[in-house]
Amino acid sequence: MKNIIYYLMVIALVVSCSPPEVGYISDDIHALEDTIFVPRGVFTKGAAPAIEGSTYPIHWEITGVTDGQGNSTNALFEEYELLVWKESFNADTDTTLALVEEKLELADKPTILINDVSGELAFSQASEFVTDHDIFHVNMKATNVKGEREFDDFVVVKLEPFKAVVFPTEMRSGLQLGKDDGSWNLDYTSTITNDFDDNVPSVLDGSHPYFSIQKTSDEPAVGVKVKMIITDSYDNPLNPEKVAFYPSDASYLQNYHDNSVETVSDDTSTTFSLPAPPFPQFSRSYQNGPSSYLMYYLSTEDAFTVDKEAYEADNGAKDWAPYTDPETGEIRNRAYIRWGIKIIDSGTWEIKMRIPYTKVKE
Repeated sequence: MKNIIYYLMVIALVVSCSPPEVGYISDDIHALEDTIFVPRGVFTKGAAPAIEGSTYPIHWEITGVTDGQGNSTNALFEEYELLVWKESFNADTDTTLALVEEKLELADKPTILINDVSGELAFSQASEFVTDHDIFHVNMKATNVKGEREFDDFVVVKLEPFKAVVFPTEMRSGLQLGKDDGSWNLDYTSTITNDFDDNVPSVLDGSHPYFSIQKTSDEPAVGVKVKMIITDSYDNPLNPEKVAFYPSDASYLQNYHDNSVETVSDDTSTTFSLPAPPFPQFSRSYQNGPSSYLMYYLSTEDAFTVDKEAYEADNGAKDWAPYTDPETGEIRNRAYIRWGIKIIDSGTWEIKMRIPYTKVKE
């Protein structure tokens, strides 16, 4: 009996002295998206891969890229000179051109980048210059203390057409009517919903009744200037002094003034400037997602008169009494101005918004 106990103790001692197995690397590591859609000319990030319990740290690398026909290609690795931000633009501190230029540098960058710790893929503005193919298959390798796994065709990259202007979120031109109690009704609104709105082409060629976004010059060749014009429904421009920030508690909703290094106004327009697109660059209220491009303004209440005849011709008879000032006999009104665009290209741009059923007040 003693021999048996001794034997078991020896086995236990041997087992306890054997080092435990260290680390784990899953065979099921995978991308969280089958295809990363990359608008050409726009910085884009993909999702970090799912590691399925694999031990950190993991080192990631790209082992190769093939085109849609399976041929090896270096198109995503070729470098192009880009003007890139070393730090984020901050409207509170970047108040001069010199301060902003300290945050910019010219650098040679490839289209595809990888975070070798998280496995996230990113795509630089150099994608604008990759024109031979649209579809790419990316091969990856993950390595940790346990070993490595190679993944052919780990994720597909689809380069989409370059768009000088994108519409990430809804844009609105609205007529607000005011009541005696100080409340406002958004009585009529024209909208552009997003990039897939059927009316986007008419906005870009200037034929839309309420919105126009057009490039007027290739200069500046690197930076971007944006001239904002607000008009009545007859295309008469409003003096920028009648365009007000949209109040929000003790501050204001974000606006293009927050995104401009230099802002210049004349009697009919305001021009904003940045040394590098995209514009807008900064988001005070929304730091992420499509809402980061929302820019708000109102007109002052003495900017317009309401074109009642045109309104009723299009929309039928209306009771104007709740909105009529008993002292002046005028309809209380103001414009609701909400931009929802991002300009990717350099040069000078004119963005114009017409306010429905209004006439500039003389």
